[in-house]
Amino acid sequence: MSTVGVLGVGNMGRALVKGWLLPGQPARSIRVYDKDAQRARAVAGELGEKVTAVEDPGQVARGADAVLVAVKPQDMEGALRALRGATGAELAVVSTAAGLSLERLRALLGPGPALFRIMPNLAVALGEGVVAVAAEPAAAPERVEEVASLFSAMGVVRVLPESLFNAVTAVTGSGPGFMALVLEGLEDGAVRVGMPREVARSFVRQMALGTSRLLVGDEGSAAELKDRVSSPAGTTTAGLAVLEDKAVRGAFIRAIEAAVQRGRELA
Repeated sequence: MSTVGVLGVGNMGRALVKGWLLPGQPARSIRVYDKDAQRARAVAGELGEKVTAVEDPGQVARGADAVLVAVKPQDMEGALRALRGATGAELAVVSTAAGLSLERLRALLGPGPALFRIMPNLAVALGEGVVAVAAEPAAAPERVEEVASLFSAMGVVRVLPESLFNAVTAVTGSGPGFMALVLEGLEDGAVRVGMPREVARSFVRQMALGTSRLLVGDEGSAAELKDRVSSPAGTTTAGLAVLEDKAVRGAFIRAIEAAVQRGRELA
């Protein structure tokens, strides 16, 4: 897919555009539109000559292989209606909106283009993201693979049933917020026992990065890593005892459940 249109360049739309511009990605022409025209021009100016801002939402689809619609759910109806008449069966339309099903999106878009949902997170801009892809039941497997490959350099990409998207949102969309709270607590704990804030912040973040890299590609569980660093009567074991007393693990389970429930309510 050599030409991509993007409707909406807020945080997520901009992150995905940056992901397509990572080193090693195929050369692509990217057209962007935002209802805030100044924001679209600013993104195009920041990201270079491969990105062009357009003034009309219909322009992003003309000659494009795929159009990413990255607007807020309440703006989705207007965005998809703007694409009507400018799309053909050869085009793939990809929505990032949480809570709007493929069935609802199809009703708004009308017949014609292939339609997909994705659930990405902001780390796609760094090539370290997660992207879940869902397709309509009648979608051709080769078309699904083509759309999934569009995001392959942005991190981990999986084709999943749409029924799992609320769970995906809770884990990969809300998860960075939950992890940020953990890192904030560790940083504050380090400062409380005397470590300078600047040192605490850099150590905590590097520790989180290193822990993630230890787990990625390891077939073992997170629990096994926890056991490897927990010596009998040691410092880790002492700290874990406090976390278990406070039911921290259970709180994270409840947080995921609450996020999934909220996703259902928003739908």
